[in-house]
Amino acid sequence: MAGTVLQDRYELLEKIGEGGMSIVYKARCRILDRIVAVKVLKEEFARDESFVHRFKTEALAAASLSHPNLVNIYDVGQQGDCYYIVMEYVQGQTLKELIEAEAPLPVEKAVDIAIMICDGLHYAHEKGIIHRDIKPQNILITDFGIVKVADFGIAQAMTTKTITFGGNVVGSVQYISPEQAKGEPLTRATDIYSLGCVMYEMLTGRIPYDADSPITIALKHIHDDIPSVRDYNTEVPLGLEGIITKAMEKLPQHRFATAEELRNALLNFHSQHFSSYTSKHKNGKTLIMAPLSEGRDQEVAKKKLRPAAAIALLAVLGLFLGILNGLSGSFFGEEVEVPDLVGMSLKEADQELSKLGLKLKVLSEQYDSEIEKDHIISQEYVKSFKVKKGREIGVVVSKGIQLQKVPDIVGMDRSVAEIELRNHGFRVGKIDTIHDEKYAENQVISQNPRAGTEAEPGEYVDLMISEGPAPERVTMPSLIGLDLKTARQTLEELKLKVGEVTKQESDAYFADQVVAQDTQAGVLVDQQTAINLTVSLGPGPAAQARSLEFELPRDKDYYKVVVKVKDTRGERKVYDQMHEGGDTVIIGISYFGSGQAEIQLNGTPYRTINL
Repeated sequence: MAGTVLQDRYELLEKIGEGGMSIVYKARCRILDRIVAVKVLKEEFARDESFVHRFKTEALAAASLSHPNLVNIYDVGQQGDCYYIVMEYVQGQTLKELIEAEAPLPVEKAVDIAIMICDGLHYAHEKGIIHRDIKPQNILITDFGIVKVADFGIAQAMTTKTITFGGNVVGSVQYISPEQAKGEPLTRATDIYSLGCVMYEMLTGRIPYDADSPITIALKHIHDDIPSVRDYNTEVPLGLEGIITKAMEKLPQHRFATAEELRNALLNFHSQHFSSYTSKHKNGKTLIMAPLSEGRDQEVAKKKLRPAAAIALLAVLGLFLGILNGLSGSFFGEEVEVPDLVGMSLKEADQELSKLGLKLKVLSEQYDSEIEKDHIISQEYVKSFKVKKGREIGVVVSKGIQLQKVPDIVGMDRSVAEIELRNHGFRVGKIDTIHDEKYAENQVISQNPRAGTEAEPGEYVDLMISEGPAPERVTMPSLIGLDLKTARQTLEELKLKVGEVTKQESDAYFADQVVAQDTQAGVLVDQQTAINLTVSLGPGPAAQARSLEFELPRDKDYYKVVVKVKDTRGERKVYDQMHEGGDTVIIGISYFGSGQAEIQLNGTPYRTINL
C-alpha cells in the first residue's frame, strides 16, 4: 500500500512493521506536515464486523490517552474496507529487539525500563483502559532511551474471541495471565502479570514458560510454579526476584494492587541497590560527590538558559490563545461541550443533544453483548470535547447481543475442550461420564448444545466425557463356605478383588469360612470389581448323626460301596466296603450343618441324599 493516501491526508511512505493482525507504515500527515505511524488492519480482520467495531471503539477510547510513556494515538479512520489508526512515530527499537541483542539486560537497565512501563500503564488504568497484550514487541524504546507502551486500543479489541491459541496472535500466550487463559474477567492485574513476564525475560533472556503447544504454555501459566529468575541469572538480587514473583502470582488479588504500587516497589529497590552518587576517600574522610563528567558544568550552564526561553514562548502562546478564545464566539461560532451519550437510548441522546444545539447522526449499527438494543455504544467525539453548535454528533448504535456459534469440541481432551469453550465465550456446564469404545479416556464424546448451534455468549455447554473402553464382565461365583484364602484365589483367577472383609460369629460356618458376599452368585460384574465378604468367627455348627439304609441291585455279584459326605466342613469319604448284590446296607454317618451324602457303586454315582 506504500504510496496510498488515506482520506487525502496520510501519505503512506514505507512499510516498517507487521504484526498478527495489522501492518504498520511510516507516513506523512499532509495537513500538519509531520511524520506519523499508520497501523492498517489486515483484510481478514477487516471482514469481521464485530472485531472492526471493537477495533474502532477501543481505539477511540485509547485516543484520549496522552502520556510520555505511551505511544499517543492521533486519529482513527476508515477508507472503504481499510481501517487504520494514526499514531505517534517512534524512532528507535522494540524491547524484543533489545532483549534479543543484549539479554540478559543489566539489572539497573531492566528496572529503569520496567518503571517507565509502570508509569504508562498506571496512567491508562486510571483512565479505565486495560492493555491486555503487554509483551516486549509492544514496548518501544526511543533513541533517547524513553520507553513507550504501544498498541493500546488494539490490544483491547482482541477479546477472548480473537485471543485464541491457534490464531495469528499466538505469541501473546507467552505473556498471558492465568485468568486471561481461563477466559475470566480481566482487570489491571492482567497487565501487571504480563509485565512480570516481560521483566523475567529482560533479566534471563528467556520466557517464563515454554512448550511446543500454545495450549500447553497457557496451562503452565495456570498451574505451574514460576521458574526461579536467579537459576538463570545469579546477578539478580533476591529482592528483585521477589518483586517479579509477586507480579506473577496466579491469583490476581495476590499481585500488586496497581501498576503504581509495582513502580514504587521497583523505585525502592533501585534506591537501595543503585545510587547516583559515588564516594571518594581523602585524608581518612569520606567525601560524597555527584558523578559529573568533563564539560558537565558548561552543559548545565547552557541548560539553565532553556527554561527562561521556554517561559517566554509560553507567555506569547498564552496571550495568542487568550485572544483567540475571546474572539472565538464572534469569529468561529459558539462552542459547546459534547455530552457523554454512551448507554443512552437514541431518543434520550437526541433530546440531550437538542438541548445543546447539536444534532444526532447514526453512523452504524453493531452487535454488542453489554449495550441494550437501540442504545448507544460509542460516539464520534469524546465527552467534554468542544464543538460548534449545529454540529452533527455521530454515534454507533447497538443491535443487541450477537449469537455465537458453539465450537465443535467432540474428540478433544477435556481440559483443551474447556479452554476452547471459554475462548468462544461459553461456560462449561454439566459433565457426565460413560465408558466408550471409540473415544479414549477423558475425551469429549458429545456436547449440548451441539457444534454450530447459535447461542448467547456465556451460555453453559454440557459435556459427555469418555471413561475409555468398558472392562470385560465375568460371572460372579459362589464363595459361601470357602475359607478366605480359597475365596481370594477364586476371585483373583477371575480378575476380581477382595474388598472389605468383616467378621461375625456364626453357628452355621466354621472360623475363617465365608458366610456372605455382597454380590450375588451368577451376576455379571466388571473385572477389577471389589467384592466385599463376611467371614465367620465360629464356633460353627454342631455335629449331627444319621443312618443311611439302601438295597443293592442284583445285576452283579459284588459291589464296591463308597459314601462321600459334603457339608459345611467340606467334602470327605465316610464309607468304603465290598457287598454282594441284593444286600441291604445300613451305614451310620455324622455331618455338620447342611449338606449331601453321595453313594457310589463301583465308582459310579448311584444315589444322592440331602442331609
